[in-house]
Amino acid sequence: MTETSPLVDPVVTKAKFDREIARFRENADDHARNGCWLAKAEYPKALVIFGTPRLKPPVVAFGAAFDFTNYDLWPPSVRLVDPFTQVPYKARELPTPLPRRLQGAGEQPAPGVEVAIARLAQWYGLDDLPFICLPGVREYHDHPGHSGDSWLLRRGTDEGTLHSLVTHLYHYGTEYLSAFHLGIIGLMPSEIPA
Repeated sequence: MTETSPLVDPVVTKAKFDREIARFRENADDHARNGCWLAKAEYPKALVIFGTPRLKPPVVAFGAAFDFTNYDLWPPSVRLVDPFTQVPYKARELPTPLPRRLQGAGEQPAPGVEVAIARLAQWYGLDDLPFICLPGVREYHDHPGHSGDSWLLRRGTDEGTLHSLVTHLYHYGTEYLSAFHLGIIGLMPSEIPA
């Protein structure tokens, strides 16, 4: 999937891109309440900005660049980017690794029970461009560790849609953030979404 030449008729891909943008705009008020704004949509790319609605005062946390080249033969590419320059973050620059709680999902862990945290943003070295380890993301399906999870088996589901990907990035990137989480106490593992 790493080629850049068109494999799908651009007229078809643009129609599917336009459908994704229209669906996002239909839900724009809900996304805005969650701190997510579509800043740019020029086929085949879109930029969504993520803020922190529960943090007072709210702040701009990060941007996500979506590339819908050859969509939906390929899933969209997703990169976390500086929201002002649109330059992709290197691992060492990430404002969030998109933490996800693995153990005790949906419940408060018992005192003394260790909570396992994974990150949706994955990398090998701190100077690498992280990829989002999530089904429906091109870099996920391109990764050799996911060779048994073909995009073509998921294509046509909600995974890989702009709406779904933005919802996941909001959930793991900014939904749980509040002044408490960023204070002296620090981020509590029980508050990281499952």
